[in-house]
Amino acid sequence: MKRFLASVATAALVVSGFASVGTGKVEAATVTKVKITDNGLRVRSGASTKSSIVGKVNAGQTFRYKGKSGSWTKISYGGKTRYVYSKYTKTYKSSTSTAKKSTTSSSTRTKILSEAARHKGTPYVWGGTTTRGFDCSGFTGYVYKKAAGKTLPRSSSSQYASSKKVSVSSVQPGDLVFFSHGSGIQHVGIATSKTSMVNSETGGVKYSSFKSGYWGSRLVGAGSYL
Repeated sequence: MKRFLASVATAALVVSGFASVGTGKVEAATVTKVKITDNGLRVRSGASTKSSIVGKVNAGQTFRYKGKSGSWTKISYGGKTRYVYSKYTKTYKSSTSTAKKSTTSSSTRTKILSEAARHKGTPYVWGGTTTRGFDCSGFTGYVYKKAAGKTLPRSSSSQYASSKKVSVSSVQPGDLVFFSHGSGIQHVGIATSKTSMVNSETGGVKYSSFKSGYWGSRLVGAGSYL
């Protein structure tokens, strides 16, 4: 890049609140975000249970923090300031530079969780890949195709084999978690947080813990297509 353009870029960064450090790297200002910690949390138009419900959000989804109002947290939702009950949120600082780099990924993850939530209660059908009924990998494949435009391999074992492996401790909402009943990968779900997932199992599409209970002892690993 020419020196002139570099100088202009540096000036623009300073004006916008960024500071150039001696190493040539750029330190970004931080923004405050809100992470949802419970599934099916109601989003309201005002800071009261009497206010109208404008939507629902699930664990792992993040939004821009807009302030507090009593026991309610204000978030940016659908381009407007909305309210969620603070007990089920976690507020944290995020680098603006990191946020910009991950905008596409974060948006895709949110779409995946939203699409998955729409199918809660859909029956479990062995070999099912449609909204009339899903098996485990049929569900993950359908959600990824619908929300992210990604075509996943058909079986849970194939999805595991071709995914980018991530440690369970580093799993992010939208990543896949895989399980075994004793002979290879035999089940898959979509992580909604560090401990929970949405998956198609006996009883249909539901939210379950993948770190404890039935699935906790069968957890093999995690993978990502994002």
